Amino acid sequence: MDGLDDGATSLGVDASFDRYARMLRRALDVPVALVSLVEADRQVFVGAEGLPAPYDAARQTPLTHSFCQWVVHDQAPVVTEDARLDERLRDNLAIPDLGVVAYAGHPIRDHTGQIIGSLCAIDPEPRAWTPDALEALADLAAACSTELAQRGLRAEAAEAAQEADSLGRRSAVLLALSEGLASAATVTEVAAAAERVAREQLGCLRAGIWLSEAAAHDLPTQPHLDVEVPRLHYVPQAGDTWRSAQLNNSLRADLSNPLGHCLVSERPLAYRDRADQNQHYPDLDYREQIGECRAFFPLTTAGRTFGAMAVIWDDCRDLAEDELATLGVLATYAAQSLSRALLVQEQHDALVVLQTALLPRLPETEELEMAARYRPAAARDQVGGDWYDAVLMPSGATSLMIGDVVGHDIGAAATMGQMRTTLRALAWAVDDPPSRQVLRLEEAMADLGVDGLATLVYLRIEEPDGSGGRTLRWTNAGHPPPLLLTPDGEVTWLEDEHHDLMLGVLPDAHRSDNRRRVPDGSTLLLYTDGLVERRGEDLTDGLERLRKAALAQPPGPVPDFLDGVLTDLDDGALADDVAVLAVRFR
Repeated sequence: MDGLDDGATSLGVDASFDRYARMLRRALDVPVALVSLVEADRQVFVGAEGLPAPYDAARQTPLTHSFCQWVVHDQAPVVTEDARLDERLRDNLAIPDLGVVAYAGHPIRDHTGQIIGSLCAIDPEPRAWTPDALEALADLAAACSTELAQRGLRAEAAEAAQEADSLGRRSAVLLALSEGLASAATVTEVAAAAERVAREQLGCLRAGIWLSEAAAHDLPTQPHLDVEVPRLHYVPQAGDTWRSAQLNNSLRADLSNPLGHCLVSERPLAYRDRADQNQHYPDLDYREQIGECRAFFPLTTAGRTFGAMAVIWDDCRDLAEDELATLGVLATYAAQSLSRALLVQEQHDALVVLQTALLPRLPETEELEMAARYRPAAARDQVGGDWYDAVLMPSGATSLMIGDVVGHDIGAAATMGQMRTTLRALAWAVDDPPSRQVLRLEEAMADLGVDGLATLVYLRIEEPDGSGGRTLRWTNAGHPPPLLLTPDGEVTWLEDEHHDLMLGVLPDAHRSDNRRRVPDGSTLLLYTDGLVERRGEDLTDGLERLRKAALAQPPGPVPDFLDGVLTDLDDGALADDVAVLAVRFR
């Protein structure tokens, strides 16, 4: 019964209610007094005085031995001088077994006002109950009801406090979930954030995500013969040590395993311990199995299913409904984050495909060895503005171009494509100095309605004159200076005498030409600012880092030189996309 000590509901042992029975026995001078509560199939003596030994030990009887049930049924006192003469009571087994003959029972109520039992006086002999005796019985029953009510209210308050505490903890978990997953931009980051929240907020041992085949197209997978059955693929995290997940990294999306099962059935699965799970799915690889309790949830949102999530605890446990509800929210949040991450990834892939399609094929000549590279930014949406080009002109001169359109989106990529195509056509059709070509580009952009700001280096390698070495002529529109590495190991920057404006600021801005003679065997490196710029750092620091990287490369082909420089300078988290173009003068 609510509000009673644990023993009161099963054994009836409660000193407070024994005291009420004792007071009633003394007040009415009866052999037996009881505080009885009626349950579905029995009555429980939560307070007793003078009860025969067998029943005093058990503190309960079936309703076949109960007069109290009629107090609850009638919602009123039941009083009889001799139950053997009462048509309703005379067949009750309390008469022969408990010696109940005279009976006076008054209702007792709980904190809701419901009558749940009686305080009763019993005599094994016929007895006429006086008005004073019945009044004393009513007073003690009222006091007993008050204590029952107080206990019930305290129990309700404790339950409410426990529920509030549970809601508080759940709110903290949900807040941590939203904060942890809000910034997750990739599938791997979503998996890491989900496990971090599960471990820190829910006390889990491990949590992992398996993506469905369609969503996991870019994850490493293993070939399988049963290609007709869709599969789920584990999303590994940086420094992943979950060996059991790695051994089961590719699973069928069917009933052969718990992840596939919860996905197909579209409902969560929970197992108290590993043995309970393993007997249902004997074909999994259990060599590195960890933990005991485990739960599995489909990752579904907006009618789309992205995979399934496994959550493992170190101990055996039966998961409560509120725990399952919280885990369900975690799965929903993770599915929403996966949806965003996969959408961003699709957009990024489309941009990279577009960017790659716009990059040119470098010309091949006997005098020049060329190589180029493009690296997208680490951020999924940071792509689009950087480009390079090289054009071999009919005169034998070679024009090199590298630029960076302001912006990192599809608009920047489109502007870059128009600018590169226009300048490429101008370079091939008109054999003019670099400054004049860039002025023509700006005129064309204005006439064609191409809006955008960009930096650019246009460099012309003059045709060989037979004297050894080559002459460089260039103009620089606000771009980082090209690097020149000579055969004797000297690194210099192709600095401008005049600092010209970037493109798109003033269509008729003055453009200047610069000239430099370079010896054979030199290497020229053109690059965009993403290679040398770092947030919160002066540009001179990045240029010095590039100078050291160029000097550190061993002799070898230009592609190897370029890859070595990129490896030395790429920290794995490029804030901007990078284009590089290298030329060696043979």
